[in-house]
Amino acid sequence: MRILDVIRQLLPAGPVAEPFGEPLDSFSARVSPTYQTCPTWPPDVFAVVGTIIDHSGCYTQASPDRTDLPAHETYLQAVHDIAASWDNLLAVPAEVAELWASLVAVYGEMALEDIRNIPDVQATLFMLFAIADEVSQGMGWDTATDGELNDFATAVLISAALEPGQKPLYRLPDWPNSLCRMVPADQVVVLPKSITTDKGCTIRSLSHNLALLPCRTVLDSEWRLVSRDAHGGGSSALRLLLVPFPYVIPPDSFVLSSARRKMKNGTTHAAFFGLDQKWLETKDGKRLTGEALAKELILPLIEAAAAQADGQKPNGVVLPECALDEDTTIGLIDALRGSGIEFLITGVLEHDEDSGRWLNQAYTLFMDSQVAKPQNKHHRWRIDGPQAKSYGLDFDPDPDNAQWWEDIDVSMRRLPFYAFRKDTSLVTLICEDLARMEPAMNAIRAVGPNLVVALLMDGPQLGSRWPGRYAGVLADEPGCAVLSLTCAATVDLSNAYYVTTANPETPPERVIARWTQAGASIDIVLPDPANGVLLTLQSNPRHQTTLDNRSDQSHARALSFVSQHAIVAGTRPDNWT
Repeated sequence: MRILDVIRQLLPAGPVAEPFGEPLDSFSARVSPTYQTCPTWPPDVFAVVGTIIDHSGCYTQASPDRTDLPAHETYLQAVHDIAASWDNLLAVPAEVAELWASLVAVYGEMALEDIRNIPDVQATLFMLFAIADEVSQGMGWDTATDGELNDFATAVLISAALEPGQKPLYRLPDWPNSLCRMVPADQVVVLPKSITTDKGCTIRSLSHNLALLPCRTVLDSEWRLVSRDAHGGGSSALRLLLVPFPYVIPPDSFVLSSARRKMKNGTTHAAFFGLDQKWLETKDGKRLTGEALAKELILPLIEAAAAQADGQKPNGVVLPECALDEDTTIGLIDALRGSGIEFLITGVLEHDEDSGRWLNQAYTLFMDSQVAKPQNKHHRWRIDGPQAKSYGLDFDPDPDNAQWWEDIDVSMRRLPFYAFRKDTSLVTLICEDLARMEPAMNAIRAVGPNLVVALLMDGPQLGSRWPGRYAGVLADEPGCAVLSLTCAATVDLSNAYYVTTANPETPPERVIARWTQAGASIDIVLPDPANGVLLTLQSNPRHQTTLDNRSDQSHARALSFVSQHAIVAGTRPDNWT
C-alpha cells in the first residue's frame, strides 16, 4: 500500500479546505478531490498521518538524534510556533499546507514499507503529526489547563452540547465516537488523551493530546464529557465509597442454563451457567427496590463517609459486577439525586427482551448528565471445577463436567471514556475485560485514562491473583491507576473454603478491593461489621514527554492512594446474613 492509498481510504470525500464553511452533505458532489489540499481540522490530519506512521512502523525513528540535539531543538521550536499559529478553523498555516502538499506530491507513491528507510518522509510525517497533536490541546475537555480553550477545543464543546437532531456547521458527525470530521469512524477513531506512556516505543508514545484507536466496527469507543466545575470545588482530592454488595449470595443463585453436549465430530459443546439474583429478594419475597437500597444502605453510608471526611461527601459510589438489575439501578439513581455525590458505578444484570439473551453490564452514571447507554461485558467468565468448589457451587448434575461459561451476549462491545474532572478521565471494565487484550486494552493504552474501575464477582483482591497482576500491567503502561472491586459474598465464600482446606492459624482478611498505581498496590479491606469503605485519593500534576521529546508542561494528572476507612453504617437489605 502507498501513502496516497491511505490518504484516499481515510478521506473518501477528499481533504476539505473549509470543513466549517459548508455542510458535510455538499462534499458528496466532489468527484475528483485534490488530495494536495490539507484538511483544516487537526484530528483529521492526526488520523491520516498517524495511520501512515503506525502502519509503516516508522515511529521507532522519532527519538532525537543524540549526535545533533541542536537540530532537534530547532524541530521542537518549529512545532511549537506553527501549532501556535494554527488558529483558524477555515485554513491551515502555510507551513502545514506545504508539508501536506509535499507528503502527497513528493512521497504519495511511496510504499509504506519503504518509509522506514527514507529520513525525509519521516521528518515530514513527524512534523505534521506533532503539530496536529499540539494544536489539539484541550479537545474533549471543558476547561483549559492554562488560559482559555482555543477555537478547536471550543468547537468540540459546541458539538458535544448539540442535540442529536441539530445539524449546524460545528457538528462533528461521529461525536462522541471520534473527534474526526472527514475521516470516518469505521476507518479510524481519534479520541482525546489523558496519559502519554513513557514505556516502550509505539505510536501511543508519540502524542500528548490525541489518541489513535481501532475503528468503530472493532470497538465502539466513546468520549463522554461529564465534567462540572462545581464538582470537587477545585479540590485535588477524589473520594470513592466502595459498597461490596451483595454481602451474601444464596447457593441457588447460580443455575445451569445449558448442559454440556457431545457433538458428532468428537468435540464437546460447553456447558453454560446463568445468574438468578436471589440477593435482590427481600424477606417478604418481594424484589428489592432502588429506593429501599438507598434508604437502608447507600444513603447512611454516604452520610457516615462524609462525617469521616470532615463533611465532604464521597464523589462517587461504586458497586461490583452484577450487583443490581436494571430496575433497582434506575430506582437507586433517582433516590441518590440530591445526595451530594457526583456519580454511581455499578454492575447490572439485564435481560434483553428482543434477543432473549442476558447482558452483563456496567452503568457509569453521572448525576448532572443524561443517562448514558450501559456497556456490555466483552468476554464471558468461565468457571472451572476448583473455582466452583471454592464458591460452594453445585448446579450441574453432570459429574464429569468441570467447566461452565457465563451465558451472556458479548456481541455489542462499547467502551465509553468519561472526562469527569479537569484533565482527568475514567473508564469502567467488567471482570474478564481487565485480563483480555482485545478489544479494550489497546484503546485504554492509547487514551491512558487516569482511573480504570474494574467491577468483579470474584474472590479476594490479592496482589498475587489475576486482577492484581493485570492491573499492574496498566499501572506500568500507560500509567493508569486501577481499582478492582468485588462483592463481599464471593470473598467470604472463597475465604471460608481456604480456611477449610489450608487450615491457617490466622483467618484471611476480607480484601474486597485493590488499588494499584505506578509503584504501589494496596489491599482494601472490609472488616466486620463494616458495610463499605471510603477510599481517598489525591490528584497530582504529572510531567510527560513524547518519543520526540515534546513536553506537556505537566498538564497531565496522576491519582495516588491517600487512605482507606471502613464505614459502619446502614443495614444489609437481604435475608441471608
